[in-house]
Amino acid sequence: MLILKAQTKWRWIIAGYLFLAGLGAGAYITGVVAGFLGDEWAQLSKIGVALGFPCVAVGCGLLIFDLGRPLNFWRAAMRPNTSWMARGTIIISTFMVLGAIHIAFWIWPFGGLSAGARAVIGMLGIVFAFSTMVYTGILLGAARPIAFWSTALLPVLFFISAASTGVMAVILTASLMGVPHSGAITTLARADIILLILEVFAVAMYFQATHRVPEGRESARLVLRGQVAPLFWLGFALLGLVIPLALEVVGVFALHDGGAATAAIVASISGIIGGLILRQVVLSGGIHAPLRAGRFEFGLPII
Repeated sequence: MLILKAQTKWRWIIAGYLFLAGLGAGAYITGVVAGFLGDEWAQLSKIGVALGFPCVAVGCGLLIFDLGRPLNFWRAAMRPNTSWMARGTIIISTFMVLGAIHIAFWIWPFGGLSAGARAVIGMLGIVFAFSTMVYTGILLGAARPIAFWSTALLPVLFFISAASTGVMAVILTASLMGVPHSGAITTLARADIILLILEVFAVAMYFQATHRVPEGRESARLVLRGQVAPLFWLGFALLGLVIPLALEVVGVFALHDGGAATAAIVASISGIIGGLILRQVVLSGGIHAPLRAGRFEFGLPII
């Protein structure tokens, strides 16, 4: 019987990088879009834009720390023609520059950015924020020969999760700042309900797509019924999907004022934690492809 080995090199610190990069980009897009929706959305717009750069910067800090030689991080941008790591470094670096400019010249410390200039920077930022959200899924498939990561549905799943956690981060921050739960925040919560439902379908399709090869099926077994199952079912499915979805539905359709704010805070914290756990689940489920020689396969022993 062929024994396949799960990867152990990429763990929580990389999950944190993937998570924060996606959340920051998702929050930024939420903020820019909110800026086009009128004065009622102005505060939420500033919150979203303000979250983008620092979240992604902290995530990149985790990645640089994991390199082992942080001073050599600049080498990651070499050879963009052949390396997704290099392309991603350029994409994320450009997004952070645009995000920092957006903050500095609109929110703090200068605050003199005109509406037209803000719109131009915001649209450029959306392009690179979207690319950042998708790239976090592409990176895994391009970095290692692991079937569980090498599917076009992983970038889709990470994009939806990043959009949802980004919206939740804006709702959570606004709720903690005392922004009234009506109008704009309620609309954001409604949008997140849709995103969470889409995420359920994306997860189901993702697991269906991983059954092409034996190591992909073993990854699905490991996550759904093996050692990673408690993290998946309790940490992601329950904490990251069921609880926030239920609380947001109740908060939007049944509660008002303080009750809605409390439900939104708990739902957002739960969903954000679940988004981090999703990345760790995907990393933990990665099974190395067996070495093949002719008709023979050599699995790597599990240690």
